Amino acid sequence: MRAGDAVEAADRLDLAAVPSATRRSFHLTEAARAHSLRREPVATVHLLGRAYDESPDTARFNLFARKVLPELRDRGPATIRREAAGLADKLGVPA
Repeated sequence: MRAGDAVEAADRLDLAAVPSATRRSFHLTEAARAHSLRREPVATVHLLGRAYDESPDTARFNLFARKVLPELRDRGPATIRREAAGLADKLGVPA
């Protein structure tokens, strides 16, 4: 639950060296969770989008992603609502 430490650790990992798309997607989702704890919605949505690009199925069934995207779509900053809504749709999160 130490978001700052988690962000720093995530920044040190070379994702290109991780052979599994599932693991890359999970790592990106966990990095998004750390940014969410720090109240950084732009980074949260961006990283969740990257997680989806790496492995749509891994992102689609992640409970954190399914919870935070509707919140950001409905109550997040105006600058990321459209992106959060599009990503929520891709994940099949009901409106």
